[in-house]
Amino acid sequence: MDIDGTLIDNHQNVLPATKKTIEELQQQGVIFYIATGRMLSLAELVQRKINSDVEIIASNGSVYQKGRHIHKEHLGWNALKEIYNVTMELGLSTNFFTTDLTYYTNEKPWLLSRLARVRVMSDKMGNRKFEKIRDLDHLRQLSDQIINGITIDRTNSKRLTEAREKLKASGLLTVSASAPTNIELIPRRISKATAVRAIMDQYRIPVERTIGFGNDMNDLEMLQAVGTGVAMGNSPQILKDEADTITDSNLENGIGNFLDKFFKLK
Repeated sequence: MDIDGTLIDNHQNVLPATKKTIEELQQQGVIFYIATGRMLSLAELVQRKINSDVEIIASNGSVYQKGRHIHKEHLGWNALKEIYNVTMELGLSTNFFTTDLTYYTNEKPWLLSRLARVRVMSDKMGNRKFEKIRDLDHLRQLSDQIINGITIDRTNSKRLTEAREKLKASGLLTVSASAPTNIELIPRRISKATAVRAIMDQYRIPVERTIGFGNDMNDLEMLQAVGTGVAMGNSPQILKDEADTITDSNLENGIGNFLDKFFKLK
């Protein structure tokens, strides 16, 4: 289950009806995963709105849980250097993430719009959770810690497009987007889909017994990797066209309604 626009409402809450269905199915042995671009510590805030038995795919597949084990991938120095040079040249600000810390280049995360802030920080986090990247050498020193990143720009889509094209052309990382105003920066050949496939293998679950929920184009590969890919009612038409089926919106208990029918709970 993707988080934003899928699992949660506009106030960052999981609808009681959605939670009820998830917990009922957990009792029957169904395994639930959150699959998000947020770093692990921020995904855990949403996990706690349901229960600790919900596991997590974070950082767009770069981090995933299986019981007590946490698997991690990293962007790597070459990709980080390319991201830094391209975005700084274009005057863009980038946030880089570990599992619980945010590093930023230009614009402080708390100066972002509220919608953007929830992707990179908790309202309860203190300043100690953030550190500015001083220069390229400083970034190199942190390269073995940084997992993924995001570049957000609300004012100039042209330079965001230029940055996206340059980073894609480099071949050093996976480039995606969860909104027209951002670039998701992910380790090479990594996505929510690769994490989902790894989890299927580890649990020995056949693909036909898996379901995925998403609402934006960065969820497409995940929806294609599972047995039944479900687009939320609030998804763009292109995602609905590619999905196996469509459910109600995130504000209408879309996940719960689909699962209730699928598992014949009601």
